[in-house]
Amino acid sequence: METKQQIRKRRLICREEMDETAVRQISAQIGNRLWEYFDRGRTVRKVGVYGYYPHRKEVDLTILYQNLLQANVPLAFPRVSGETMEFFRVRSMEEDFEEGAFHIMEPRRSCSRADFYDAVCLIPGSVFDRKGNRYGYGRGYYDRYLSLHPKLYRMGIAYEEQTEDEILPERCDVSMHALATEKGILFFGT
Repeated sequence: METKQQIRKRRLICREEMDETAVRQISAQIGNRLWEYFDRGRTVRKVGVYGYYPHRKEVDLTILYQNLLQANVPLAFPRVSGETMEFFRVRSMEEDFEEGAFHIMEPRRSCSRADFYDAVCLIPGSVFDRKGNRYGYGRGYYDRYLSLHPKLYRMGIAYEEQTEDEILPERCDVSMHALATEKGILFFGT
């Protein structure tokens, strides 16, 4: 049986081998699906969305984020400091980011801390399963943050090839309420 690290490595290699055209097409497909699920921004306007800036061929939801901003949906992104991660509100996908930890784009220091804690949180990862479990990248940032903010609606974002039928979570792994891939959105009883 594969270990957590072996499964993560295998799925990340598959993702890294995707060609840029497939990344763009599948990302657009997932983004469009979420735009419709959010009823073109209407269902999340009052609660807000926590997004992530794509890194190393993660699903790229930049067009969705631009649409949400145009629909006046509060939008925030994570910024890492040491072992902690916090979300900060952005108003522009072009102007409100700078390179941060791990060479990932993060909200500029001038952005204000997000205060919408009933938001939908879009969460990248290395592997997801069909029961709502997620493996991240091994540092635990999302797991720690999500365990401190239990009211967030946790939605994993992944390519279908990043999914397994079942993975074994550790006690510190926070499960998802839903998972969006190019094949649809799965909802879990979490």
